[in-house]
Amino acid sequence: MMTFANKVGFKTARSGQSMLEALVAIGIIMTSVSSALTLISSSIGAEKESENSIVAVNLAREAVEVARNIRDSDWLAGRAFDDGLVGAGLDYTAAPAFSASTNSWSMLFAPNLITDDGAIVWRHTGGVGGPTVGLFVQAAIQPDSSVRTIFRRLVTLDAVCEDNAADPTNDADPTNDPIKISGQQCVTKKKAIRVRATVQWNAGGNSHQVTAQENLYDWR
Repeated sequence: MMTFANKVGFKTARSGQSMLEALVAIGIIMTSVSSALTLISSSIGAEKESENSIVAVNLAREAVEVARNIRDSDWLAGRAFDDGLVGAGLDYTAAPAFSASTNSWSMLFAPNLITDDGAIVWRHTGGVGGPTVGLFVQAAIQPDSSVRTIFRRLVTLDAVCEDNAADPTNDADPTNDPIKISGQQCVTKKKAIRVRATVQWNAGGNSHQVTAQENLYDWR
């Protein structure tokens, strides 16, 4: 009987130890799985953020190139270099608008702020008449067969003036030419356009923004 009791106690101890080992193993596995899922979720979030940043940078660069293309087209046509780059009443804020029917770009002088509806960026999902599926566009109203994206884009086309004493904002530094914003014009000569394209978007509960800037001069 003594020997039998000892065997039972030994088996019970081994059973309890095995249960404890199983619980520890399960805990380790759950921790590993949880860590892996967290890492995967973070990777997916980082990848999406990187994708949004790439799209935003390209949208900003595209806006600068649209302004450059309009300036170059003005030269070829013998027009003033800023024709199409200034709105009525010296409006210098715009959104690049693409026309699928004419396959051309122009500046839409409708949005004054990046929060205005005219600053919304749309993406084509299909349709007839030329729009490419996936093309990001801006327009006065939502284009057919398009969806609203998370992006907003606004371009400022401020005037860069000759640094001249006749200009009240003259600066002694020749590299710091006076800048005129919407509603203002150069007292002397407008020598360039400061193109500043800003793209904003909200993702992950945070607001993001990128800006591209370049001066386009009246040089042939």
